[in-house]
Amino acid sequence: YSPNAEELRDLCKLCDDHGIQFLSDEIYHGISYGKPEATALSYSPNAIVLNSFSKYYSMSGWRLGWMVIPEHLIEPINSLQQNMFINAPTISQTAALCCWDDDTIEILESHVQKYKSSRFLILEELAHFPSLNVAPADGGFYVYVDLGEDNVAPGYGSVAMCKAFLEEEHVAFTPGNDFEDPSTNLGDRRFRISYAGGIETARQAMERFHRFWPSWIERVQQQKQLLNE
Repeated sequence: YSPNAEELRDLCKLCDDHGIQFLSDEIYHGISYGKPEATALSYSPNAIVLNSFSKYYSMSGWRLGWMVIPEHLIEPINSLQQNMFINAPTISQTAALCCWDDDTIEILESHVQKYKSSRFLILEELAHFPSLNVAPADGGFYVYVDLGEDNVAPGYGSVAMCKAFLEEEHVAFTPGNDFEDPSTNLGDRRFRISYAGGIETARQAMERFHRFWPSWIERVQQQKQLLNE
């Protein structure tokens, strides 16, 4: 979930009023679809902002990012940094200098348009599954989906579904275990779809999901019947 400008302002004010350190993850800035972006730096001089070259700048794996921190944290952060790493790779830093060139920005904006097209396709296809609950996909390149109670059974949650979908249709969706509180079962009820792989990949994946879904529902229903006997 990405807060809007008003919500972000209120969060910053709440933290400042109560002496809470606000940490803003803004790694997906630049990849949004109609919802205005905002930064915590606009609302608080005390916020810590994290960003990266991995997402909008398409430099995943180059291990390069940055922090914006209030002045009183400079020395503590320097102490931590010196004991964890020396500096970002020189090659990565040199390559990143090209990120703000006009021709690079043009290419990066074309990436966002491709994400937007793939996102639209996936959301349009998911609308054919009214029993699924789809989280707002305002930014980034993922769609997060809740299977709902009717589409799962003991042993037949999102982990089992993603495993079966991968083995049978050769498409990788990611179960929600890594994104939810492990003390709940929500991770095994939710899954994530990436649309960073391109429009044709997204189209084929959703075609295969349509083909796979009836057999999944049949398995869930059979499991529920067995448990009720």
